[in-house]
Amino acid sequence: MDGSTRRRLLEGVSAASFLAIAIGGTGTVGGQSTADETGPLEVSIAETDSPVAAGDYLRVTTELRNRSDEDVRTDLELFVGVDAESIGRRTLTVPAGETETVRQGFYTYPVPTDDSFPVRVETDYGDDVATVSVRGASPLPESRPDSDPTVTPGTTLFFEAFAIDPDDFQQTIWWVDGEQEGGVVGGPWQATYFAEVGADYFQYEFDDPGTYEVAAAVLPDGGGPGDDGADESYVATWTVDVDPAGNREPTIDDRSPDVEALELARGESYEVELTATDPDGDLERVVWWLTQADQIVEITDLEGATDTARLSTDAFCHTCSILPWVIASDGTLAVAPDWQLFEADDPGADGECSVTIRSTNAPVDAGADLAVTAEVQNSGNRPVTREVDYVVGHDPETVDSQTVSLEAGESRRLTLSYETYPVAHDQQFPIRVDCGDDEDEVTVLVEA
Repeated sequence: MDGSTRRRLLEGVSAASFLAIAIGGTGTVGGQSTADETGPLEVSIAETDSPVAAGDYLRVTTELRNRSDEDVRTDLELFVGVDAESIGRRTLTVPAGETETVRQGFYTYPVPTDDSFPVRVETDYGDDVATVSVRGASPLPESRPDSDPTVTPGTTLFFEAFAIDPDDFQQTIWWVDGEQEGGVVGGPWQATYFAEVGADYFQYEFDDPGTYEVAAAVLPDGGGPGDDGADESYVATWTVDVDPAGNREPTIDDRSPDVEALELARGESYEVELTATDPDGDLERVVWWLTQADQIVEITDLEGATDTARLSTDAFCHTCSILPWVIASDGTLAVAPDWQLFEADDPGADGECSVTIRSTNAPVDAGADLAVTAEVQNSGNRPVTREVDYVVGHDPETVDSQTVSLEAGESRRLTLSYETYPVAHDQQFPIRVDCGDDEDEVTVLVEA
């Protein structure tokens, strides 16, 4: 295995991908400890779940035995690979005469061949080392774009990793130059796109000239932390050259109607269209989204250098938008201007829907469900239907949603929840409940 592949295997396991989890591995390993045999703390890697499929989550379980009659406080850090990349650090106290078990882990890079590498846990009183291994990932049978793109700086590319089995769940983790990009849990649009197209997608804007390696690790049902692990994994890779002479993204030449908003009666059909041009002559399709509804209304095929896409539909939700994605066969992507939808003669200029967060179950342990109870009220004078979204984080992500229909003046309490990430450190962040016309926000705590 060459050095660059090994580097990519071990890079990308930053603090964001470091997870401390509450379940043990399955494979016992013997390490080589350098702990002081007469010191207060005995440090040992008790087990890992090695080997794992390349791209899957690898767990390391460490035991810290306090041999003294006093509590011992120490830092515990996990390092991975020959170059000892630090995954993250925990500070903990081991009570006198007791043993603490610490579980850590990371997503491995989806290398195509079997490989082994060291993991090391280090404390103030010594360390322990073990060798773990991954089983090489198989080539993903289908992905798009189907060749390595060359694009101009500032271009956004659209990558797709198609399902191994469209009827089964899969998890896809994306990497750019050995760095894991984004979380491992997709939002509602990811789920919608997978159900409609049979592929997970990834958008990335390449700002600076250079060469980039993009990889998709596909784990069939069973991959990731908290599971038994995937039996096998798959990988799709692209080499992206960013050069001023490269391909450019499509442009939107015309749109009809040329307005920002459409006022419609509920159930009324309407038509929108756009004309797109691909400077490189290879248009492929338009994906028409109904935004707050998280719905793909239609996918329209395009071809050639210039083509017109037309959508005729009655798909509607008040204040939603029809948002077109224009995609060329080389993966270049343009997001066209949208049309926002409003209900005709709507009396609720100040907004019919209001929302108030009544309670949460915070603080919760990392990995547990974080629930929020909100009261949604129709303050208008006609019935309304709204999509109520549960949004979390400083980089907002919609993690749950419910559709609610309310008569004029009616209110209803909703409980929304999601499974928090098993983070290694206490995390404080905002959560928000948004019904379109109104929102409410509080700050919560997730404890490591």
